[in-house]
Amino acid sequence: MSSGALVFDVIFSCLITLIFLYRCGNYRRQHPLTTTAVFISWFFSVLFIFLLPLDISLAAYRECTRYKSTTESTINTDNLNQNNSITDSCPRPWSYVDPQSYGVLWRIIYWTSQVLTWLVLPFMQSICQTGEFYLKGKIRYALRSNLFYYGTLLLIFGVLVIYVAINYNLNASNFKVTVIAASTTWGLFLLVLMLGYGLVQVPLNVYNHSRTSYMLSHIQFKLSQLYNEKIDIEERLESLVDEVSKLCLEIKYNDPLRPCLEQIVKIIPEQYANRVKLTMDDYEDYRITSNNLTDLPTEKRLIKLHRLLKKNKHIHHRIQASWIHMIHEAFYLEDILNNENNTNHSFVKQSPLPRSWLRQKIFDEHPILEWYTFCLIRPLALRMVGIVLGGISIVVIWSEMTFFSAKPVLSIFAQCVNAARRHYDYFTIEVFCCLSIAYLCLCAYYTIFRIRIFNYFYLSLYHLTDENSLIFAATFLCRLTAPLSYNFLGMIHMDQAITKQTDREETVFTTIMGGMNVIPIISKGFNFYFPMLICILCVGTYFRLGSRCLHIFGVRQFFDDDEISAEYIEDGKNLMKRERRNYGGNETLSTMANTTTATQRRDRRKELEEKYGLRSTTTDFTTSTSRDDRLLDLKSETRQLRPLTSSDEPLITVDNNQTVSSNTTVLPGSSRRIAPPTDIFNDV
Repeated sequence: MSSGALVFDVIFSCLITLIFLYRCGNYRRQHPLTTTAVFISWFFSVLFIFLLPLDISLAAYRECTRYKSTTESTINTDNLNQNNSITDSCPRPWSYVDPQSYGVLWRIIYWTSQVLTWLVLPFMQSICQTGEFYLKGKIRYALRSNLFYYGTLLLIFGVLVIYVAINYNLNASNFKVTVIAASTTWGLFLLVLMLGYGLVQVPLNVYNHSRTSYMLSHIQFKLSQLYNEKIDIEERLESLVDEVSKLCLEIKYNDPLRPCLEQIVKIIPEQYANRVKLTMDDYEDYRITSNNLTDLPTEKRLIKLHRLLKKNKHIHHRIQASWIHMIHEAFYLEDILNNENNTNHSFVKQSPLPRSWLRQKIFDEHPILEWYTFCLIRPLALRMVGIVLGGISIVVIWSEMTFFSAKPVLSIFAQCVNAARRHYDYFTIEVFCCLSIAYLCLCAYYTIFRIRIFNYFYLSLYHLTDENSLIFAATFLCRLTAPLSYNFLGMIHMDQAITKQTDREETVFTTIMGGMNVIPIISKGFNFYFPMLICILCVGTYFRLGSRCLHIFGVRQFFDDDEISAEYIEDGKNLMKRERRNYGGNETLSTMANTTTATQRRDRRKELEEKYGLRSTTTDFTTSTSRDDRLLDLKSETRQLRPLTSSDEPLITVDNNQTVSSNTTVLPGSSRRIAPPTDIFNDV
């Protein structure tokens, strides 16, 4: 038994998962249980890419041996001659593993992923979101917040079970298939939506990176939005820290809530820590261990403050790191754009930022090589890769729309696999299927990594992803991977439900999944025709219909020919000039990445009002749109704090003496308020 390929795939999948988890998260700040659960979820999702091609080649070999054994065997031929004939005509795959081993692996991978995505991860996500201070309170909050979620799941599943019991014979096998069919149908629904975006955006994004001028304009547009977001989050943090300072004066050393308050003080960002440190010094050595908080009036207030401070602290850290990364990228693109027209083909560095150690080692003494690399080879290579990926996306869309046609075979993926099967080229089958599944996963997972929902979910590759977003991504990956594999088997006609040929050998994965014929409306209806909607979604993504609709409703999106986008780009250019002046020729850290002062924020609001006619910054920051994030609710909790005085400056003062929070936009000459924009997909 040759298990080397299987062992290599497992190790390689583990390494890929560790790299991505290291780049996205920060294991020092994450709970070990969160890191373990996310690793298992991501690892099993990546392992699908490499394990399914081996299963497909094994199915092709088993079909060949079964076919040869029925056609070549005769009554007068002994078993030894028959086995030798089969071995000669059906060479064994180099990666051959006993099918029973695949059965054990698929059961472990599939059912572990299902338990994680439907039961464990949603519960862990709720625990990460809560502001409770003790484990008992966290578990109680998680159960209460997931009550509606689990109730809905049980209701839908109960309806399916009743449907199967009425129309078919409900036994243990049909019950298992009903569970799998329900999970696969929901995953296929999400998969079609994700592929409808990723199949277009992945090649388009690669191609756009070859357009240096376009990418620089887009970065400048995002710089303006990010700086506005930075202003908003700092104002919010200041308000939260002020609340902590007031509570430090109210909650004395003998108050049972004192340990909770000290936990809140520990997570305050360093820039604001000096504002509350003095109020804690007198009681630094006193600790209360009581956790009986049920009858205390400020319990909910502290819990909410704790949750908001954790969330906003992480957003503040992410914005600061994103600003540094984005300003580096902006100066890098500006250098390339300025050097593209150099007639002497020599790259002249103008950025005030230091080069990376690799660029210093390679290009410091070879400016001509640097010019050819970044100004000539890089754009051409990106353009060619983008065109190739676009062609692959067209092939995927065509195969998704025609995979149900078994005679004639219209799916291009099925034609390629069938051609390799006829020549017993199992290695080609494995490589082709591995690359195909990898591209489908890239397009689907790309959508997950690019989606951004009200700053509630945000994935970043610079150690800036919080636990909530990591768990959210792990949940989606577990739900998508098995339906993606099932859909791919349909595209290459390795599913008897598609081909209608019962004599064809199926993969071990399909055997574990069971036949989907228990619920015909799903197996013969939804799973057949819903993937065809990918074509419509791809057309809508290409023409950016979603972004245009959001733009109409006031959500700022980047467009080449839009007047407001041009103003944001101009604002981004000014921010780059200001950043260049702040460096002053010294290779130091960005000064604008530090916390801004109240005067700077006031000047920024005044600048936006004069340039754009807005009374507030218009940003992507929309966390405060939720009810729990409103400071007004925070101040109205249980115990009344001191009233506002004239020295308490409101965030934004509008006409008619109205005061609104800094995350709303008021049009000039109107009382109409527009909610801040939400960058649902950070597309390029």
